[in-house]
Amino acid sequence: MAKSSKSGPPVIVKKEENGHEGGHHGGSWKVAYADFVTAMMALFLLLWLLAALKPTQKEQISLVFQDKPTQDAEMRQRTQMPIYMSKDFKQGTPEFKTAQKQKMLYEIALKVKELIAERPDVLENSGVSSDQSGVLMQVNNAIMFEPGSAVLKPSAARMLNGVVEILLTQEVSLVVRGHADDAEAASAQYPTKWELSSARAVAALRYIVEKGGIPAKRVRATGYGDSRPLVPEMTAESQAKNRRVEFFYHSPETEVW
Repeated sequence: MAKSSKSGPPVIVKKEENGHEGGHHGGSWKVAYADFVTAMMALFLLLWLLAALKPTQKEQISLVFQDKPTQDAEMRQRTQMPIYMSKDFKQGTPEFKTAQKQKMLYEIALKVKELIAERPDVLENSGVSSDQSGVLMQVNNAIMFEPGSAVLKPSAARMLNGVVEILLTQEVSLVVRGHADDAEAASAQYPTKWELSSARAVAALRYIVEKGGIPAKRVRATGYGDSRPLVPEMTAESQAKNRRVEFFYHSPETEVW
């Protein structure tokens, strides 16, 4: 303590050491480093999981990232068919046949998805669903036929060529189902909607058989008229949705219509 040379209160000078808690850079680097280590651990865990997946499992996961937003949940759910093929299954047993059938239907569902996803106009006017009995592809008449007509449009060829390819590469049978809407007018050629829808199914089936040389015992055509609408026919848009052709793939031993 020192006294001022002038009169008055004394001046006190106090010195304090500044603390350096956490070192020169504080403790923030520890938080950043911990985040980095966590991210790296998650990355290597993901890589390990991907390496451990089977090819079929990877295909199922890839479906989640391939659909357009308008198709997303519904189509992914319908086309993801689990495949269980145990090493203990012996060829010829019921379990083996069931597993083989599931595998075949799953492969067909993937091929159908690829077929309708190749062109935006087909994707917007088509749909695919699957269950234990088979795989169903619905194609709207926007690319198949004109309203009131059973004459194939040029845009139908690419879709039908894809159907032929599936039949040539898979041991599967096919049912083609024609549908009309309740507003399609009768004509001299098609007095009823039953005849119109049947003619549409036959026209598509004729192309498939002639194009691919498919044996007649593997295919079938049927018409439902306007008896099975997808949606209530309240507007022109809903009526257009009900004008469609369905392609149902199923195993040969399954009897369906």
